[in-house]
Amino acid sequence: MEGLATGVTTILAQSGAMRALVVAVPVAITVSFLAGWRARVENTLPAAIWGGLLCLWIAAPVRFGLIEMNQLRWMVAILGWFWLVSAWVRHVLGEWPEPIWGHWIVGTLLLLLPIVAGVEAVRLL
Repeated sequence: MEGLATGVTTILAQSGAMRALVVAVPVAITVSFLAGWRARVENTLPAAIWGGLLCLWIAAPVRFGLIEMNQLRWMVAILGWFWLVSAWVRHVLGEWPEPIWGHWIVGTLLLLLPIVAGVEAVRLL
């Protein structure tokens, strides 16, 4: 199990395409929630605000002196990423998403993640 975790972190750390996709997903989700809020879809504004804060948290060039603080920062970013994706999935499955173009972009990015991870894993072997 430790080897799998090390392999995944190696793929994420060395691949520019994977890093770009991982950062693009919360941005696309936030944009889709903001577009839904503009289209007057209920309960999209709080998710858009949290998504925007998560995007700032991930993109902020903050480095702490203690390694534990940096690890905590990335743990919060990873958990926030998965929470935002699950909130998006609950929203899409719970009601008809409006506007559909924003949610298609998010779905496409999420579909690309395992494909690019597979390509990068083969490339590293």
